[in-house]
Amino acid sequence: MIRALAACLCLVSSPAAATGLACTFTQLCSPLTDCQTHPGLPFTFDLISGALALTTADGIALGTPLSHVEAPALSLLFDTRPDQTLLLSVSATGEAAMTQHDFEAAGRLTSVSYFGTCEPAS
Repeated sequence: MIRALAACLCLVSSPAAATGLACTFTQLCSPLTDCQTHPGLPFTFDLISGALALTTADGIALGTPLSHVEAPALSLLFDTRPDQTLLLSVSATGEAAMTQHDFEAAGRLTSVSYFGTCEPAS
């Protein structure tokens, strides 16, 4: 899996190398609910125009890679809505963390963190 994930994570510079990432998050943590085990919340990040992208109900959000993270690890920012941002980080072994930040009414900020694994999408 490490070799396949490394090939997939190089897709930002090599679009033909993979089709995207399939992630499964099994732990969700939020200041409002503490941490909860989940049977497997799936997220798929597709390869679109040489970039990883997340399709949401609001449209397609292209990931912006963080330049200080070196392959085969990966960290990307996704602007999913005007009031929401996601940060996805994946280690060389496929360990993954994703944090969602939401600006709500009256300027309130909420967040939730997801923990699990990502692997090349089939």
